[in-house]
Parts: sequence; C-alpha cells; structure tokens
Amino acid sequence: MESTQRKSRILGLAFLIQFVTSFTCGVFVLPMATGVKSFATPESIGSTMAHIAGHAGLVQLSIFMELITAAGVIFLGAILYSTVRKQNEGLALTAFGLYVLEGTLVAVKMLLLFALLVFSRQFIAAGSPASLEPTAVILNEVMSYTSRIFNFAFCLGGTIFYALLLKARTVAWPLALWGLVSTQGILAGVLLGLFGIAAPIVLYVPYIPFEFVIAVWILFKGVKKEALI
Repeated sequence: MESTQRKSRILGLAFLIQFVTSFTCGVFVLPMATGVKSFATPESIGSTMAHIAGHAGLVQLSIFMELITAAGVIFLGAILYSTVRKQNEGLALTAFGLYVLEGTLVAVKMLLLFALLVFSRQFIAAGSPASLEPTAVILNEVMSYTSRIFNFAFCLGGTIFYALLLKARTVAWPLALWGLVSTQGILAGVLLGLFGIAAPIVLYVPYIPFEFVIAVWILFKGVKKEALI
C-alpha cells in the first residue's frame, strides 16, 4: 500500500515538474531572453542576436531550465511506461522511446542556443557585421527544425500513453481523454508547421493546463491501485 502511494506521488510529481519547467521557460524566460515569442526570421536575425548578447544571463537560465525539462520528459516517460505497460508493453515501450527522443532533442536544441549565444557575443564584439548573419540564420533554422521533430515525437508518444491511460482507467477517464484529444491539437499544429502554415494558438491552448491539472489530481486523488502494482 505504501509502495503504491509512493509510486502514485512520483507520477504526479513527474507531471508537475514537467509542467512547471516547460511552462515557465517557454512562456516567460525564453521569450524575454531572445526578445521574440519564437526564434527570429532571417530578416530580424541581427536584432535577435543583439538582444541575446545583451541578455546572456536569461539565455543561460533558459538553457538550464530546458535541460531540466529534457530530463523531466524522459523521467515522465519512464514513469508512464511503468504505469501502463501491462496494457500493451510494446506500445508503452514505443511511447517511452519517443519521449527519450523528445528529451534528447530538447537538449540538442539548447546546445544550439548556447552556440547562438556565443556567436551573438562575437557578432556584437565585431561590430555587428552582416557577413556573420547567415551563420546565425543556419543555427536558427536548425533549432526550428529540431523543435518540429521533438514536438512530433511528443505528440506520438503522448497519444500512445494517454490512450493506454484511458484504456487502463489509471486516472479519471475525462482526464485521460483530455490529454489524448488535446495532444491531437498540438499534432495538427506541428503538421501545419511542416507545410509552412502558421498554426493558430487555439490548437495549443487546450493542452497547456493539462499537465498541471493531472498532476494535482494524481497527487491528491491518487491513481488506480492495480496500475502501479
């Protein structure tokens, strides 16, 4: 009984950590560090580099927080795998692998952001020559492409995990259904991005509070005991 409660709390904490780090960094720290809501277009890369160089501390903080997020993604995937593997071990393992891929690519993106920070400082020190901007554009494009891949991996992995949670009734079925349906909105946004179409924010909004809500639910209500044995 005590072991089951401990595992339940770990699952709740995994969701909570994932929400706090990703939401805080994605909504507040990273936009302030880069000066934009998303990474720069080629036409504005010079001003973005100037902003990054002038806010190095915030950039380093965002890198640190995103690395915690990357570790949290993998940890959450491992706990979810342990929770739902009795439903379908092959699918659960596939979803865990996708979460590992997501976490790894988040870390890769942060390494690229650190490289952009170093390059931005050199750019400013050299007098902001236009000849250096193409290199920054390449770093920016690679980061954007990396984001698309790890978001796609998250959507596929999340779809599998939430479907298995729904099947197992590990948590209240409306919660599992919320996660499953809202993940499809993010997937639609990712697919639109692949075709160069700006996705409306409404596709992402339903998922934003989900990880916080399910974390609080699990921490206070627990989960189906049989799922964590």
